[in-house]
Amino acid sequence: MSDILIRDGDAVLEMAHALAEAVGGGMRTIPAEVTDDEFLEQLAAPDVILGLVALDGEGWGIARQATKPVVVVPAAARPITAIHQVLVPLDGTDETVSAVAETVRLFGTAGTEIVVLHVFDAATTPEFWDQAAHARPVWEQEFRARYCTPHFPETTPTLTLRSGAPGEHVVDLAAQHADLIILGWSRRLDPGRAQTVRRTVGEAPVPVMLIPVGAMGRGPWAG
Repeated sequence: MSDILIRDGDAVLEMAHALAEAVGGGMRTIPAEVTDDEFLEQLAAPDVILGLVALDGEGWGIARQATKPVVVVPAAARPITAIHQVLVPLDGTDETVSAVAETVRLFGTAGTEIVVLHVFDAATTPEFWDQAAHARPVWEQEFRARYCTPHFPETTPTLTLRSGAPGEHVVDLAAQHADLIILGWSRRLDPGRAQTVRRTVGEAPVPVMLIPVGAMGRGPWAG
């Protein structure tokens, strides 16, 4: 059995049980006072599939260095006792959907509702957005054909489209029904980068799973 590595703390225990139930993994808890390096060393073990930490002064350091998914639990996150719906923001790049696909498939196979969110910005908003209603279904079909069906064919996600600032829409949509947000990210927090990740983790009312984009090696769920 593969394990979820948990840095002990009241803020993460309920989420740990919910994750273990959803993905069929075991739980491996280590003391809250372990260093980032010690946590990362144990996270690298072949039988560990992901890490779970509270978002405190240490959470970002672990997420930035990890090559496996890390779930961060914001201090203001509401209690999560079961994962019924997962929100998956996709930016319309093959790189991002490839990073999250294996994880999304796992949750979908377990019966979790998958909601895919795509947010247009000023440069990508299609002509149909404020025009003919019939053009939107065609665009949605093309988006599904490229970014959904090939990557998680065994589930049919709900596709939600928005226009504006991605982080704002992720937070707003997560506040409605989501129990977990899954985000692919570059692990870079340089000025001007990872703005969606920053806002999501900083303001979302639910835990956020950060999956490294372009991480080398086998997927985290490989047996």
